Amino acid sequence: MAILLAAADPQDELELKHLFFIAQELKKRGYPFYFLTNPGNKLSSQAKLAGYPVLNFKPASAGGWLANWRLARKMKKNRASLIHFFDEEALAAGLKASQQAEVAIKLASVKTDWLKKVQPAKFRLLDSLICASDENKRQWLKNDELGVKSIEVIPPGLDFSKYQNKQKKTFLRDELGLKGEDFLAGLLTPLEDLKIFREQLEAVKILNEQAPRLKVIILGQGSLHLEQLRHEEPLAGENLYFYLGFEEKRAAALASLDLFIFGAFSLPDEYLLEAMASRLPVVGVMAAGRTELIINRETGFLVPPNDPQALAQAILKIYLDRSLAQQLAQQAYNLVFNKHSCEAMAEKVVNYYELLALQKGVRLGR
Repeated sequence: MAILLAAADPQDELELKHLFFIAQELKKRGYPFYFLTNPGNKLSSQAKLAGYPVLNFKPASAGGWLANWRLARKMKKNRASLIHFFDEEALAAGLKASQQAEVAIKLASVKTDWLKKVQPAKFRLLDSLICASDENKRQWLKNDELGVKSIEVIPPGLDFSKYQNKQKKTFLRDELGLKGEDFLAGLLTPLEDLKIFREQLEAVKILNEQAPRLKVIILGQGSLHLEQLRHEEPLAGENLYFYLGFEEKRAAALASLDLFIFGAFSLPDEYLLEAMASRLPVVGVMAAGRTELIINRETGFLVPPNDPQALAQAILKIYLDRSLAQQLAQQAYNLVFNKHSCEAMAEKVVNYYELLALQKGVRLGR
């Protein structure tokens, strides 16, 4: 019995890595598997180079009853017991064939735009969907027409190789003309929310008085209404800098920081995950139900909103105690690696295969 990983023509490097991490986990557990993909693409060539078995199928646009029949024959010949669709084209080209081949377990990793692109009847033929987040799951559950049997949430996983100290440590110092002995604290905040930003500027003023070597760098996220701010209050302080190219240079910017401040929990978690993967100590603004990543005094410091004094004090604790900073950073790294790395994602996916097989009484191995 074999497992089929069906992806028509993945182009994104991270998507390719996700597929190979799952393949590695399957190999480690001794499960036979195949990549099911279009011929001649990057996945097909890289899989063959890595020694992984590949089955090719024609794109959905070049399909027809004959292509479908041939694909079903391939699935039967290789005794496929589970098929996992990773993109819309693979689902379109392979779902009918998997029915004809009587593949016992059919599931798909879905994106929210599939709700508009894919006919609801197709989802009813699947045993389960995998969503990237709880928010994605809620969007799928809202649609009663789908009739999905089950939905599992498995985050896609960070590629930790991007954060393994390969980046230039002096990147922001070079960009902003800062000295090597300066302590760089990056503040990511929703710049369009002037109320939040003003309160954070109050914390910056406190730090300016107590820690002159500590430089706060505002990282770009949203539109910054500088003119309105300058009109209402001066943006004074020798320790305040702006780096609004953060989105394009995230890995390099994070690698050159000494501390990361997650200024509001309305921001996407991925920024916080990336900072923790970069082994940075973190300070976050407390919000109800949003403390699963920052465990106060274990993986970082949490401070209440609307409290500049508390924010400044948390930053100062890390600035003044480098041993504490290292401890928090390492514990944060361990948490995200164990729960949010590509390795963790692959383990969860294969665990889910095993659960579905157990529920249906299906053998995944030989």
